[in-house]
Amino acid sequence: MRRRRAGAILAGLVIVVAALVPVSAEAAVPSVTSLSGADRYATSAAISAASFSPGVAVAYVASGAAFPDALSGAAGGRGAAPVLLTRTDDLPSSIAQELTRLAPRRIVVLGGTGTVSDTVVAALGAYTTGTVTRLAGADRYETSAAISLAAFPAGAPVAYLASGETYPDALSGAAVAAMAGGPVLLTQGATLPTAIATELARLRPGRIVVLGGEGAVSEDVTAAAAAAAGDVPVSRLAGADRFATSAAVSAATFAPGAPVVYVASGTDFADALTGAAAVHGAPLLLTLPDAVPDATARELLRLAPERIVVLGGTGAVSATVRTRLATIATVLPAATGGKITTTTEVPAGSCLSSPNTTYRVCVRTDIGFGVFRGTTALWTSETPDAQVRALRVGTDGSATLYTIDGRAIWQSSTSGSAGRELVMQDDGDLSLRTTAGAVLWSTMTSPASPTWNLPFAAGQRWAAGGPHSNNGDNVGPRGSIDFGPVTAGASIQVRAIAPGTVYKITCSGGSYLGINHANGWQSTYYHIVNLQTQLVGTYVAAGTYLGDVGEATPCGGGATFNHVHLTIRRAGAPVSVEGMTFGGYRMHSSGKDYWGYWTNAAGTRVLTAPGGAACCLAAQ
Repeated sequence: MRRRRAGAILAGLVIVVAALVPVSAEAAVPSVTSLSGADRYATSAAISAASFSPGVAVAYVASGAAFPDALSGAAGGRGAAPVLLTRTDDLPSSIAQELTRLAPRRIVVLGGTGTVSDTVVAALGAYTTGTVTRLAGADRYETSAAISLAAFPAGAPVAYLASGETYPDALSGAAVAAMAGGPVLLTQGATLPTAIATELARLRPGRIVVLGGEGAVSEDVTAAAAAAAGDVPVSRLAGADRFATSAAVSAATFAPGAPVVYVASGTDFADALTGAAAVHGAPLLLTLPDAVPDATARELLRLAPERIVVLGGTGAVSATVRTRLATIATVLPAATGGKITTTTEVPAGSCLSSPNTTYRVCVRTDIGFGVFRGTTALWTSETPDAQVRALRVGTDGSATLYTIDGRAIWQSSTSGSAGRELVMQDDGDLSLRTTAGAVLWSTMTSPASPTWNLPFAAGQRWAAGGPHSNNGDNVGPRGSIDFGPVTAGASIQVRAIAPGTVYKITCSGGSYLGINHANGWQSTYYHIVNLQTQLVGTYVAAGTYLGDVGEATPCGGGATFNHVHLTIRRAGAPVSVEGMTFGGYRMHSSGKDYWGYWTNAAGTRVLTAPGGAACCLAAQ
């Protein structure tokens, strides 16, 4: 179905911006520091020196010229052991000095003699009172399995699976794996290596997380890995490119307000490899040497860290990028009262917090601007533009989003009013108000909603999917949930989830029903058949019969099974269901369409979609 667009796009309007005073001058700007050396080996030593105290139990040493061995080793140390890089036939002086400082009780060399020679192994003996051993196999996959076998007992909570043919996807994943207590195992793109299958069978991890898209790790490999591990659940963290994958790994693992975020080059592996072993439970994001990728910028904006640590010198991450990193992660303080006026603005790459810090309005090139609770978008202007500059309140009484060349790409359409301040309220609404407090325009994103029931009768058990956008295209808030009966002979009746007045939406292909609830809230019921159209215009109680599950598509789209596509709306626009409760069950999004899980009143997970428990939610 077609999404409704909030706000109006005004073409050709020129805005005078010279007199603006950015609120960002008061913003919480994270510090940006770096860990680097004269080359990748000295950088490796510097990262280790900043992260580990002398007397570590073990130090890993791997090739600085090839990535595969160190990828697995970064997780093998579980965040308590450095990974230091070496040349194949010569131990760099910077690494020798760091090993002297570390005084490890033992040293483990990762990889065979083709990557770290016996000469280097012999030299390493001078830097420990314990043993120097080697973990290696006939190829990178056997080496990966050997590292996992040495570091992780059977029953690991998770195993990460990444391409052994290229390095980017595993770089951020290795840092997360170390925190999660599971290995990073390398695989071929189209075939699961025998050594990895054998290791998965031994590990029997609780779940498998695949790093990267199907082009890096195919679905055939994913299925083979799940089978080898004992048919455990498998999920995938991936993005359109290496930078988006890195951001996806971070978003799935870390909440906003991170104390520190590490950033390394995504065009070379050396700095990020050492960093993955040293970040100690912090996000590791990738960047281009001379520009910050959009996906990385969005994740930094979400994380809003107190400080950023760049791994590597200016040849790896330029001075321009370092300056940009700080401005991207800027959050305007709650001390502003959560408002902007005619003399202030929210610049692109910044957020304005509500006074209670629960909600934010953020200006971003990929959406225009939007209202967020945590990582969840409650409303967006849906006006992406690479040249977005800022959101401001004009002297004409309108809130306007404009570009660096003065184009207005969104406006509240309140010109001529007495609008003087845009307020990010504690209840989740972004409102344009007069100085007297009268609301002229609002996103209507306050979470204060009716008590939602499940869309079926008490005593029944139905399955439910993960939340998704109204069109199922990963665009817009995830405000829709698919519900359907799961047992033969079960009732197929769809029922109102809250009291309200029934209305009908008509398209060229037919109609479907919705209900207007209190405070501007709505629920709509798509795909259902046998519509009870006699209810249109009447006030109904929760639990009122509306129709039957079906596959009807009167307004477009598609359906492959009998169900109801339930959408929660406010002011006609879908609203994210993240954190909402339906019949005593709480909905949780997992970061992409159709993925998520439900918890009961005790907080226990009762249903995961897709690929987890298939059944059920029980109406009370």
